[in-house]
Amino acid sequence: MINKDITRDGFLFGDHNGPWSTEHLTKAMTRETAKRIGFRMTTQEYRHIAIAIDRKFIRGKYADLDDDEEDDDDIHDEMAAHSTKVAIAHYARMGGLSRNLTPESLDVFRSISDKWHRWYHLVSRKPWSDATTIQSTQEEVISMKEKMYGAIQKLYGPTGKFCTTKQEQAVEAVIDGVSPLIVVLPTGAGKSLSFMIPALLPDAGTTVVITPLIALAENMLARCKEVNIDCILYGRGPPRMATIIIVVTESAVTGSFNQLILDIHLKGRLDRIILDEKLMMDPNFRPKLDDIRKLALPVQYVSLTATLPPSLLQRYTDFMCFHDPTIIREVNKKPSVCYRIHRVSDEDLKKDMKQLLNRELEFCHGTEKVLVFCRSRGECDSWARQFNCGVYYSDSKEKAETLRNWQGGFLFATGALGAGVDIKSIKSVIHLGVPYGAINFDQEVGRGGREGQIVDSII
Repeated sequence: MINKDITRDGFLFGDHNGPWSTEHLTKAMTRETAKRIGFRMTTQEYRHIAIAIDRKFIRGKYADLDDDEEDDDDIHDEMAAHSTKVAIAHYARMGGLSRNLTPESLDVFRSISDKWHRWYHLVSRKPWSDATTIQSTQEEVISMKEKMYGAIQKLYGPTGKFCTTKQEQAVEAVIDGVSPLIVVLPTGAGKSLSFMIPALLPDAGTTVVITPLIALAENMLARCKEVNIDCILYGRGPPRMATIIIVVTESAVTGSFNQLILDIHLKGRLDRIILDEKLMMDPNFRPKLDDIRKLALPVQYVSLTATLPPSLLQRYTDFMCFHDPTIIREVNKKPSVCYRIHRVSDEDLKKDMKQLLNRELEFCHGTEKVLVFCRSRGECDSWARQFNCGVYYSDSKEKAETLRNWQGGFLFATGALGAGVDIKSIKSVIHLGVPYGAINFDQEVGRGGREGQIVDSII
């Protein structure tokens, strides 16, 4: 019979439903150890570690407590629900070449190895002091500022500068290695500089950028190449250790990609992993995000988004196992957007929509563009046929070419074009039907007015 007041009745891990099951405990343990020590420890593995700790520290420290014990089985082993014979044969042993060595034996061997290292004038391992954070001196800070501004001038010329103070803070935080870091900047406020400027610094390693959208991946690739950043899109050509590696979600969870970034990390060249906003906010990508979270590499993690409301912040940080993240947030406002709702009758729905679209097309001149979001791929195709223009959705094989060829007029799209992609000269963003939620709507409207011009948003 389980006591209802289980949390005060001797169980370290329990709740109102009773003590945690092994599965529940393992899930919590793997999540927390991956987050805090970079190694996913299971309950089975912890049994060995716990018994090794007991042998080395607990029994040695409190050995006098067991002086009166005459039994063949050590009380410590009995408490762990097995005999001493079983404990010696099975628990707290290491795998591989050291399968038959106890932790005590390893300590002895380690001391001999240390003597050889000293004879060779080598350092056996990093002292603990080396693992602590070393504060930058004032000279280092000044030097880093100079490098940072030199990089932004390389991007935008001698007069180049940051758009906002928050953008500058975000870039500094990335360069300083702050992790986990969540950067919330409005659409068009230059979130990409958070990884592009660090990539332009002389001592830059590799930055991995994970995005669920191929359009956004290709857009990032083009922008990096424009400023001569060594950048590749994983899956296009042979994999290699570039300064920026852009990868779409489906590829990011494959064994081959995991091995690539693990190799880069083991060479000491992996600086950070960047998570794109739609990967964070779209529930359709949540299972993939779960797989990405399990990478658990001990590097800097940065989440970039324009639409993470405070109400969802805790849910996201809990899901990603981000402990005490640093948040840099700019107020999300679009003063250059004129919002309108156009009411149409059910009887003449298609007719009224077509009249609305024709009126918008009349005011579209030269290279000005009108982006129209539909609720399905079928609607996109139907409207595109009527106006003899391009379509963009996730399954379209020609979507990249469609974007390149879009010089003006209409483009019909689904939410696959909703986030991150930098397209110039969009004067109107139209939603045919109710948008899929406020976050998606905000991202989709953000495709317009990228140069700061007035843009119409019509539902």
